[in-house]
Amino acid sequence: MTDTLPRHRWEDMASRDFRTLTPATVAVLPVGAIEQHGPHLPVCVDSCINAGLLSLALERAPANLPITALPIQTVGKSDEHIAYPGTLTLSAATLTAILLELGASVHRAGIRRLVLLNSHGGQPQILEIVARELRRTHQMFVVTTAWWAFGTPEGMFTPEERRFGIHGGDAETSMMLFLRPDLVHMDRAAHFRPWSQDMTEQFRWLEPEGRIGFGWHAQDLHPAGAAGNAANATAEKGRLIADKLVTGFLELVDEVSRYPLDRLRPASADLG
Repeated sequence: MTDTLPRHRWEDMASRDFRTLTPATVAVLPVGAIEQHGPHLPVCVDSCINAGLLSLALERAPANLPITALPIQTVGKSDEHIAYPGTLTLSAATLTAILLELGASVHRAGIRRLVLLNSHGGQPQILEIVARELRRTHQMFVVTTAWWAFGTPEGMFTPEERRFGIHGGDAETSMMLFLRPDLVHMDRAAHFRPWSQDMTEQFRWLEPEGRIGFGWHAQDLHPAGAAGNAANATAEKGRLIADKLVTGFLELVDEVSRYPLDRLRPASADLG
């Protein structure tokens, strides 16, 4: 009977179950954040979206997909939002240490494939550093990604919203209307036009995000702490976005499970 138990949730397994996992098993560590997202959304947005989408993915995962999800790292590095009450943050050093120790624990369980699944734009660099360090110290294959890496339905958002609606705008508000409508205050939603949108009329190269960026805090973009047209959000948009993101994520996990680990050569190898 033990062999028939679901293994998609790390915490649901008994210790002995880890001994029988296939070498292709992919562990997923979701990393979220608790930070303000404007007057209309709860501070759990990043973590709620990460947890909600991951639950959908686990429900839809093929029976033969060797995936197991760790408990979400709910608090991340969110110091760009500390001007607003309710934001919780870890330092970069603390979050790095936590992720490295969790990664080492995954390795001790006999798993060498790990996906760091991010849902907060203020910390991808930390996940990239952790991935390389776990490769160096434990010969692990660690992939970093974010839910939004899998795109949104073509034509759903204007080019301006896609570029500038980066925080509490149409996309995130729509996702929350789909996943947690009980926490959304649409009566407070508005078009939070960020300063970054006006910058394009004054500067050729400068912008907060993208190939060129600068260190910013949320109030630098808009005093409400949001950026984007939240007033346009709908639950149906959220459903369509979720479907696309989950599909792409499951395809990625399948690819990670099939990656040849012998491509990870030790530093002592003859590199020719």
